[in-house]
Amino acid sequence: MDTIKLLPVIAALALPAAANAVVLVETSDPGYYNNSLGTILNNTNGGNTSTGYFPTTNDANVDFPIAPDLTVADAILGDWLTDPSNLNSNWDYLESIPNMWAIGTEVAVIYQFDTLEATNVVASFGVDNGIYVWLDGEYLGGARRAGTVIPGEHVFDIGDLDAGTHYLQIILEDHGTTNGYDVLITADTFTPAVPVPAAIWLFGSGLLGLIGLARQKA
Repeated sequence: MDTIKLLPVIAALALPAAANAVVLVETSDPGYYNNSLGTILNNTNGGNTSTGYFPTTNDANVDFPIAPDLTVADAILGDWLTDPSNLNSNWDYLESIPNMWAIGTEVAVIYQFDTLEATNVVASFGVDNGIYVWLDGEYLGGARRAGTVIPGEHVFDIGDLDAGTHYLQIILEDHGTTNGYDVLITADTFTPAVPVPAAIWLFGSGLLGLIGLARQKA
């Protein structure tokens, strides 16, 4: 049975800014991390060519509008795309997501956003070598770029987020002699989902009681 974990609230203290974008996630920020994939995805999805997913060599500039088939990694990733609130034991909550990982392997990352509303959310990445991104299990896209990590080389316009909990799910690909990762996620405005203090609920209950009593007397 999967281990039930309480995911973190990212950017819970980030308040809307009138002129400047709100920073929701930076490279050193926390999230969930899965480094158990190893090389299981290598050469899958046509990865033995320069234009395929998860090659063991080559660093061609390629875009991936169709999501990769991750079936071979199902046992490792678990229900991370369909039920990210119930991750298996391969996932760890880290106070800081590593910006480098084992050469020639793939890793997965999840960032969580609990919000009453967010507008114009933009996720910007630099990755050596490739990246694949989902929002709440829906594939947004993926790509590979030649060269080293360049901040902003992959940009995903996520748009507005409705009230609720949202998950940005990522696979980072490496097939070279070095790797790296850079992320910056911003929003024009972000309203964190802050629980109503118990005192307010008590006040509200008392107020309703007084209203009921007044009606009875009337």
